[in-house]
Amino acid sequence: MTNKLLLINPVEKAKLSLAANIVIRVPPISLGYLAALTPHGWNIKIIDENVEPMTFEDADLVGITAMTSNALRAYEISHQYRQKGIKTAIGGVHASMLPDEAIRFVDSVVLGEAESVWQNLLHDFERNELKKFYRGERISLENLIRVRRDLYNSKKYKVRAAVETARGCPMDCEFCSVTTLYGRTYRHRPLKEVLDELEAVDSKNVLFMDDNILGYGEKAEQRAIQLFRGMIERGLNKRWACQVGIDFVNNSEVLKCAKKAGCLAVFIGLESLNEEVLKDMHKVRNLRVGVSNYKEVIKKIHEHGIGISGAFVFGNDRDKKDVFQRTTEFIMDSKIDGAQLSILTPLPGTRLYARLKQEGRLLYTNYPNDWKHYGFTQAVFKPKHMTPGELEDGVTQIYKHITSRVTSIKRALNSILFTRSLYGGVVAYLYNRGYGSFWIKNYEYIKNRLPSRFEDFYL
Repeated sequence: MTNKLLLINPVEKAKLSLAANIVIRVPPISLGYLAALTPHGWNIKIIDENVEPMTFEDADLVGITAMTSNALRAYEISHQYRQKGIKTAIGGVHASMLPDEAIRFVDSVVLGEAESVWQNLLHDFERNELKKFYRGERISLENLIRVRRDLYNSKKYKVRAAVETARGCPMDCEFCSVTTLYGRTYRHRPLKEVLDELEAVDSKNVLFMDDNILGYGEKAEQRAIQLFRGMIERGLNKRWACQVGIDFVNNSEVLKCAKKAGCLAVFIGLESLNEEVLKDMHKVRNLRVGVSNYKEVIKKIHEHGIGISGAFVFGNDRDKKDVFQRTTEFIMDSKIDGAQLSILTPLPGTRLYARLKQEGRLLYTNYPNDWKHYGFTQAVFKPKHMTPGELEDGVTQIYKHITSRVTSIKRALNSILFTRSLYGGVVAYLYNRGYGSFWIKNYEYIKNRLPSRFEDFYL
């Protein structure tokens, strides 16, 4: 008898989600791994609510992945299936940080990296011995199984192929839960296996899912160079983007090889223009470069024909009201191709969350209902030098200025000049307009929000 498995990536149903930006829609790679590890004899379907609405369909087992911002929706989905007598399991960073909360709403919780325990969970399910908790180990990335990309609704994604070359991040930022989940040890896949996977991918557009594809140190730089040279030698002809640290520019050979291998753009966490803020964040590598050199970093990347999107976080304890105008001026003056602006959000499992909770500054603590506010678009704590409303208004005003239609066209023309690619300019335009329009719509929704239909849901 064939069992049916549904693997679900929930959307934030209570409000508009920035994940709906068509430019950054990426298939949920974690579910693709689990599908690949599922034994023969299972009928598997992956549902990503970011690209398609979910309607109830029968199943024997439902697996759900969730971050903090969509945890509430994950619990709602689980409730819907459990009412029908269908078992559910949840994994992902939120459940890993708060397993005792998650188990109230599901039958089983997977903590950490699910690959090491997934087949055990399925075996226990088949024997009607499903455990409440499975604790995954940090696995070796050698001989990593190939993602089941055939199960994605690929027509819904602009970037159809997400590829992982490493896990972990050597940074230890106060606001980030990556190191809690994956550790600070940088684990990387053998380059041949990565190149073989890239060669098998039928999509021209690729997004490397590593938190930092470069890693840290001279050995990591040499590995990146070897990866990029391997892509060139194999003639893969991919067009790709990735996340890197600010020290991406330290080695010109890294930049040259990245461009020749098809790098269209990189995403870098610039975070703040205030070095005192960077110290508080423990953003050590940014401090080594220095805020005064940010524009030079952008210039060097542009000189190699690569676009750059920078992340900025607002609401830090040293941020005052002038931070919005200063950041707007920097974004426009530096000619940076894209900017992802967010409000500092204390996620469970981070030192930031622990600190703000201890200081009594959290505004939304009716969990799990209030997790819906933790999507990086709302002030969920009391800032030191402004009101929560002023923080939200300030970020919104930056978006209105830097992503208006006219401004986005001008910035896209700059991107065409820098990347020497019409495609790069189009992506920059859609990226900026997409983020800006979704942020502004979300802001207006929050200001006029209605109670969530899940507001009073408890088990």
